[in-house]
Amino acid sequence: MSKIQSLKIDNQRERFLTQQEIQLLLDTVKDDTLNLFILLSLSTGGRLATIMDIKKKDINMENHIIKLFDFKNGSSYIGFMTDILHKKIQTIYPILKVNDKLLSQYAANTIQHKLKNIFDSLFNIGLDSKDTKNRVVTHTLRHTFASQLAINGTPIFTIQKLMNHKDINMTLRYAKLAPDSGKDMVDIIMENIS
Repeated sequence: MSKIQSLKIDNQRERFLTQQEIQLLLDTVKDDTLNLFILLSLSTGGRLATIMDIKKKDINMENHIIKLFDFKNGSSYIGFMTDILHKKIQTIYPILKVNDKLLSQYAANTIQHKLKNIFDSLFNIGLDSKDTKNRVVTHTLRHTFASQLAINGTPIFTIQKLMNHKDINMTLRYAKLAPDSGKDMVDIIMENIS
């Protein structure tokens, strides 16, 4: 008896936030816990479970480093704090106990629900609910992290390391956004044609 293979569905999300959209999101979110979640996501590229698991003992304030655990890959890796994230964590760091989670105020599904409402009102207007390629969801923050790294010329192997991708093929989908993707060369072809 032969085994029936399931069809592969192309569910790769293509949507990421632009710099202007990131600013709009941060300006819109007034809830401190949601704001911290967004900053952690955009600064580390961690998945939801990874961000929700960050404890005080995982934070190195002096070196702006966060130890992250990737539940999908079952491995630990290092993320970095941006200055804005560092300032945000400084406000709560002194009151946390060593094993306290940074985002203990909400459960993961609460964060997803609250962010869904915000994403829908800011970015998903008019999009079909089944349009998984273009809708902004919580995981879009991870794609935004990698996409913005690529857009800003970060080498693909560095993006792989920062995303904790085990396979470079997972990271290569961001290569098309890199400044050296060939777009400038294509523009040169048409430059001298009137």
